[in-house]
Formats: sequence, structure tokens, C-alpha cells
Amino acid sequence: QVLPGGGITTHNGAQVYGWGPFKATSTNVRASGDGWSSYNFTGYEGRGAAYAEYHSIVQAMESLGADPSHGCGRALWENSPDNGQYGTTMALMLLPFWTDGCIGSMEALFFEASGTTPYSFLATAAMSKQSSNPVRELRYVDNNASVGVRHLQDLGVKYAMVRTEEAKVEARQQPELTLVASSGPWEVFEVTGAEIVVPLDVQPVIVNSRAGDQRERHLELGTSWFQNPTDWAALPADDGPASWQRIDAVVDVSRQEGVPGGPGRRVDIVVPGEPIERVELPSIEVSNVVIDQDSIEFDVDRVGVPVLIRVSYFPNWSVTGADAVYRVAPNAMVVVPSSEHVSLSFGRAGLDWVTVLLSLVGIGLCIRWRREGDASFDDEGSIEPNESSSALVSNPLGKIGPEVVESGAS
Repeated sequence: QVLPGGGITTHNGAQVYGWGPFKATSTNVRASGDGWSSYNFTGYEGRGAAYAEYHSIVQAMESLGADPSHGCGRALWENSPDNGQYGTTMALMLLPFWTDGCIGSMEALFFEASGTTPYSFLATAAMSKQSSNPVRELRYVDNNASVGVRHLQDLGVKYAMVRTEEAKVEARQQPELTLVASSGPWEVFEVTGAEIVVPLDVQPVIVNSRAGDQRERHLELGTSWFQNPTDWAALPADDGPASWQRIDAVVDVSRQEGVPGGPGRRVDIVVPGEPIERVELPSIEVSNVVIDQDSIEFDVDRVGVPVLIRVSYFPNWSVTGADAVYRVAPNAMVVVPSSEHVSLSFGRAGLDWVTVLLSLVGIGLCIRWRREGDASFDDEGSIEPNESSSALVSNPLGKIGPEVVESGAS
């Protein structure tokens, strides 16, 4: 209601906003554009009481990270529309920023690019009264902390943050969750058994690839183990040493829901196509774990025993002190140490360097073509480099033709 020439007039005893021939019968309903901008650009401090609440929970998490009896770690926060009062429902994505990287957030700006994202949302649903559940076709279990605890442990999540009474009731009943902080509506629980680097007690099993979209196949296998671990006597892996057992996975048709592309479709549950030979592993100790932005280091007191690393797998990971990095469910990594000190690093792969080179070539071509000058069209429509006096112009009809200009004209 701020258009030039518009205004409010009285018509039949009612106030009407009008602009030219257009009339609005209610002056109480305004366009949402300015409100949306105000909502997004008010700033944290401008949120009033909500800012004090947000600042308080961030400070509580920072204090937990600084306390040696608790320490740094990943945090999963309940998905709730009430989080929107902080300026956005994603405000707690900034936990790593406010805590100098000490407290991680399971949701972050680029989490759409991670193969671990579906599993994070499954865990969030189980720890939330009512989650958004945005990834399609997953088999979500809402507000069930007994399910959520297992997911938190499998994802290496140290802190669970819940705010609704329903989620708090569920969390308080779990022996693996210990209440360590309260702030405003939030209760923060520490999760036992959620270490990032842990030795395995059973040798993984390699699941042979199946036909079809491999991204979908990874999701089927990952969610099947993640949500139905009793179906699997060993952790499923994409690859591994020759001594590891190899099996096929088959779809459990008795638990299929919907048809591909149809309503009610849920990702298939797959089960081992043959019995898994359970191979018990000797007990080892993992120590001196150091996790940086793009590196992971740790020590073991015995080589040859697989170690699980609850960090998102990606082909760019390389390792020293072990033969290879193997992808396992749910998009985590396993290495078999050949040395007592193991170091993983994330760097550029060959394809990355090819794309960097192509980008540099593209920039070089832009510079070269700019130095050569603009192109011009002759009367027959062919393109020639413009040497001194021709420039491209566009007429109102959209046709392009040459125009002779004075030397030095712009």
C-alpha cells in the first residue's frame, strides 16, 4: 500500500486502498514483502526476548564445550517451528560459529551435499515432537527417543538438545542420555557411546553392488542397517580386504511400501541374501584422537583390527597408516590400521584438479577475447573482430548491426 499515486479513500462507508483502477476492500491486509524483509534483516538482537533465549542456549553449549568433564562434540537440536522466533528455524546451524568450532551442528548450510543427511533427519525426527522430515520416501519414526539414542550413537552425536515437553519426556526416560544443561525451554542431554573413532568388535561384511541407481542403492542399504540393525550380524561395507565375507543384499518384499513414483512410497528395506558369518575381532584401544577441519588422526595399540570412523565418507579421503578408506553404513568410514598411528586427510582428487584447470582455461579465454575487442557483423552476417571503428548495437526490433563511431567515442 505504498504505490506512487495510490491512497486510501472511503467507499460506501468503508476505507478502500486504491491505485488506478485497482481497489483493495480491506486496508488491514498488507503485502508480505516488507514484512518478510523485516523478518530476515532485523538481526539477532532485534528479536527481543527471543534473542535473550537464543543467546542463552548458545552460551550454555559453549560452556559445556569448555568444561573438561564434557568437552566439544556434535549437537543435534530438536526440529521445531518455535525455533523460527530466533530469526530463522536454522539459527542453531551457527553453533560451530559461536563456539569457535567446538560444538558442531548436525544441520548446516551445505548439508544437502552430504550422503549422511538422510540419517541425520531420521535421528532428528526420533528426537523431535514434530519434525519437518524433508527427505522424501524415508521411514521416519517421530518422537521416540529409544530409537533416537541408537541413531545418535551411530552418528557420533554427543549432545541432544530438545525443547518441547513431549521430546523432554522421551529423552528423560533413556539411560544413555544424561541431562547436563538447561536454558530457557531447552534441555541438553549428553549421549553415552557416541565416540567418533571406535574399534569394531565384529568384522564388516562386503555387500555386492546391485543394478540400478547406486545412490538409491546406498540409501537402501544404509537405512536398512541404520533402522533395522537386528537384520545384520555385521556392519555392511561397500568394499574391503579380500578376507572379508562378500554377500548379496535382497529386497524384503514383505516390508515394501508403495510403488516407485506412487503415493506412500518408502525406500526399500534390504536384508542379507545369505547368512553372515560373524567374525569376532580382538579388543583394541584407540587413543589420541585429533579431529580437525580436514584431517583425522588417532593411535591404536594393535594393528590389523578394523576401526570405525563416524565421519561422512567421500572419495577425497586418503589415509596413511592403513591400506585404504572403506565406505560403510550409514555413509561412515572404516580403516584397517597397518601402523599404530593412522592419519586421514581430505584433499583434492584428480577430477577436482581437472575442473580447476578448465576454470583457469575459461578465465584465460575471457581475457584473450576481451583483448581482441568486440565482434562486428558485416553486411552478409558473418562475424569479424572489431579493430577500431565498429561496435555492436541493438535496434528496437532486436536486430543487431554495425554502427560506425568516432575514434575514442564510448
